[in-house]
Amino acid sequence: MVFKPLEKLLPGEKPEVVVFLATPDQISALVVLANYARHGGDNVIVPWGAGCHSVCIIPLNEGRSDNPKGVIGLTDVSARKHVEKDILSFSVPNKMFLEMESNVEESFLARDEWLKVKERNK
Repeated sequence: MVFKPLEKLLPGEKPEVVVFLATPDQISALVVLANYARHGGDNVIVPWGAGCHSVCIIPLNEGRSDNPKGVIGLTDVSARKHVEKDILSFSVPNKMFLEMESNVEESFLARDEWLKVKERNK
């Protein structure tokens, strides 16, 4: 398993899981984007598990599903001491990340509500 920023991927490398370390406002946006072009509102889960399970193993298994879900993680109390207090993880299988990325331009991210939320975090 290799962890590195997406911009550091070499030609031909394809991630299996994309992990965001995010604030509550960013998690909110990622949850909305994960549900944006899908039916239902259950396209993100918050399963119990050790930090490594919620960041990597569960999302990796979701990638084998026909309808993968995003995973909010780093909720394990023993993992919390290793991250800043306002940070959680949001992990998605690569195919779901690509789906989310393709919806960015037409999504809420350019609308006034999100821009106000984004502005308060500067």
